[in-house]
Amino acid sequence: MPRTALRTLMVPLLALLLLTGCVTAQQVRWNTYAGQLKTRIDSAAAAGDCGTLDAILADAVATSGRHARATGVPNDALVVYIQAARSKAGCR
Repeated sequence: MPRTALRTLMVPLLALLLLTGCVTAQQVRWNTYAGQLKTRIDSAAAAGDCGTLDAILADAVATSGRHARATGVPNDALVVYIQAARSKAGCR
């Protein structure tokens, strides 16, 4: 399947996962990320800091391929977790 077709399928899938709450903190492989990433996301969500959440989300999207090559895991679950944090924080 071409990459663009795969990406086209991933967007609705990620939205569905977000809406159904299927991705939880336990499903993100935190050991493949910097030690304080979850804390940064959770703190920004609690503070309603949409700018920080947007920056973390943009970085997660931009580095997904590199992360997958380095760890075998793309940032898909992380992206959904950040999107859920944005939603909880009231970000648009």
